[in-house]
Amino acid sequence: MALLKLRYYPDPVLKQKAKKITMIDSSVRKLAQDMLDTMYDSDGVGLAAPQIGVSKRLMVIDVAGEEDAPKPIIFINPEIIESEGESELVGQEGCLSFPDVFFEVKRARRVVVRFQDLRGKTLKLAAEGNLLCRAIQHEIDHLDGELFIDKATSKLKADLELTKHGFMEGDVEQMEEALALQAPAPVAEAVAPL
Repeated sequence: MALLKLRYYPDPVLKQKAKKITMIDSSVRKLAQDMLDTMYDSDGVGLAAPQIGVSKRLMVIDVAGEEDAPKPIIFINPEIIESEGESELVGQEGCLSFPDVFFEVKRARRVVVRFQDLRGKTLKLAAEGNLLCRAIQHEIDHLDGELFIDKATSKLKADLELTKHGFMEGDVEQMEEALALQAPAPVAEAVAPL
């Protein structure tokens, strides 16, 4: 078990588009296992290679509950080939590259992703209206150099969370006052960081 060093915002690797993996060999298999170990150790449900400083199109996800047996999925060169219900699925998201930061993000309700597994076999997986659907979109965003902070339903709420946790400068009290003036929104349950 090798734990890898997580990269935190504003590390530049998080904004770079990851490179396609052309050969699936023992180094890719070891990286995938180390990423799973790191994700589990950090209590996450997803991790993309850029989050550990590797600019490769590799991500791992396991949305099994704490009391269930692990069900990891390793995605090599994933791409979303179908997307439905754009911006219909709203819910709390967190990110291992932004510890303790959570806010609402809009995602597609249903996606179909094409990817390769560790044997190089091309597979398709559909996910709809669940944590797996959200995690796939979140991690593919990482591979494309996009971050969940850019997809927040409320920029003010996202900025407040980022400021509270030291990721940006600002006046927390002033932001909270501005937020209080806005109409209250229903509170969604937080999920594990992706």
